[in-house]
Amino acid sequence: MSTHDKQLSQHYLLNGTLVLTAALGSLSLSGCGGGNTSAAQLTATQAFEQTCSGLTGKTLATGTVVSTSIQPASTTQPEMCSVLGRIVSSPTSTINFKIDMPITAAWNKKTIQEGGGGYDGSITDTFGVFQPENDVRKRGYVVAADDSGHQSPSAFDLSFALNNPSGFDNFGFASIPLVYAVTEAATKRVYGVAPTYRYFYGGSTGGREALQQAQRYPQNYDGIVALEPVIDYDQVIQKGTAVQQQILGKGGAGWMNPNKIELFETAQLAACDALDGVADGVISNVQACTFDPKTLRCPGGNDSGDTCLSDAQLASIQLLVTDSILPVPLANGVTIAPRWGMGAESDSAGGWGTFQFGSTPAAISSGLGIFCDQWVKYAITGNTNTNLLTYNPSADAAIWQSVSAKVNATNPDISAFAGHGGKLILWHGLSDHLVEVFGTIAYYNKVVQTMGQSATDGFMRFYDSPGVTHSGTGPGAPLADRLTALENWVEKGVVPPDQLTARRVGADGSVVLTRPMCRYPAWPKYNGSGDVNSASSFTCVTS
Repeated sequence: MSTHDKQLSQHYLLNGTLVLTAALGSLSLSGCGGGNTSAAQLTATQAFEQTCSGLTGKTLATGTVVSTSIQPASTTQPEMCSVLGRIVSSPTSTINFKIDMPITAAWNKKTIQEGGGGYDGSITDTFGVFQPENDVRKRGYVVAADDSGHQSPSAFDLSFALNNPSGFDNFGFASIPLVYAVTEAATKRVYGVAPTYRYFYGGSTGGREALQQAQRYPQNYDGIVALEPVIDYDQVIQKGTAVQQQILGKGGAGWMNPNKIELFETAQLAACDALDGVADGVISNVQACTFDPKTLRCPGGNDSGDTCLSDAQLASIQLLVTDSILPVPLANGVTIAPRWGMGAESDSAGGWGTFQFGSTPAAISSGLGIFCDQWVKYAITGNTNTNLLTYNPSADAAIWQSVSAKVNATNPDISAFAGHGGKLILWHGLSDHLVEVFGTIAYYNKVVQTMGQSATDGFMRFYDSPGVTHSGTGPGAPLADRLTALENWVEKGVVPPDQLTARRVGADGSVVLTRPMCRYPAWPKYNGSGDVNSASSFTCVTS
């Protein structure tokens, strides 16, 4: 549920099964083109292209190749065979997938599978969103992705789930292992050997899928990156429903316009920004911030303009900034709906206006409101006439629990994944106003409680970033190369450091800010001197 969720626009009518031969083992990057290409290299390249073009209609595992194309070598990738295919899992659900296979000499002996976004419906390039890790093709990976078993132009559309249990199962949990099996078979057919290392990488919905792989399919991947994960849709939706009812009920009395949202954020910054040693627009010491929004209350509690907040608006804020009890308990003992993030509330792309309040007090218009409305109608009640603003989750308690068990990623026992030697990097932005970062923190703490700190440290690292929204916007630094840290851990035994360097890039592509991306529970504290836009001026601390 993020900016990349909204960018899921390119839809591939595809699916595939790769069948190349080990005879391509002599290919080299220089054989991808250029004036100095030798006859042998040219022959190998021609063979690669001919074999690629002949894959249409072939099958591997449960997949069928629909089409293939050669992607020429460039500054961002070696020559690649791009395969589009499909897995027809039932009469009502077809999984479309894409596998990009580098020319043999460029293959790094690794595969990486991408997670989806929102309610999926199309194949998107995760690595085009989470920079700087978008060079996986240049690194020589086999790259696989899918649409989760349905086709839709909008990642906000869950209507495919209506009377379609197979389609919902594919979205919920089943599509990823099916595409994994096809990717395995494709790699063996193309290169003659299995990959040496297998990775999974996903954010938001893809972050949920990433954690699911560690919990439910622990033998499949050697390394997993899970970013801003929607760990349990049902938990987010139950709390989001309560928020929408508070905001839009009683004629929209709890709704806040952009000026009021900015009023709140400005007051919160005044109280908490400098707790990390410098007033720079980023609240890094989140745990120490105890700002009370009631200090902004309008006289008498009635709305009297943009310089104060009414009681109904304060009640909306209360839901956003505090934990609450879920009306229906969910699978794996989940009973608490955590608060959302802190900071960047007025951010135009990832703040409260976009994800919580929406553009009008007269109708559901926020990102989370739309997600909630779709989930309740199509995943829970099966009734398109359900009114989210009057709906009571307790009326369908058994369904909520059943759906949660199917789609969530809340099992804290990941011992099988750890025992297999798997490594996991988890990350979340602390100003996420769509998916509760404090839910990710709660999940991490449950893993530690279940497995012990030492065992958890042996396979898992959790980092967070102050001032970063679910959209990757905000005053913080969202970009860090977590994949390289994971590769070094999996392949070389080099444990990731307690801090990575994150950066924020300006409109012209230049780096405008760097910050330490601290290992939880540490946060970046200003050293007292030095450039406030440089990571070297900050140290990760816990107090």
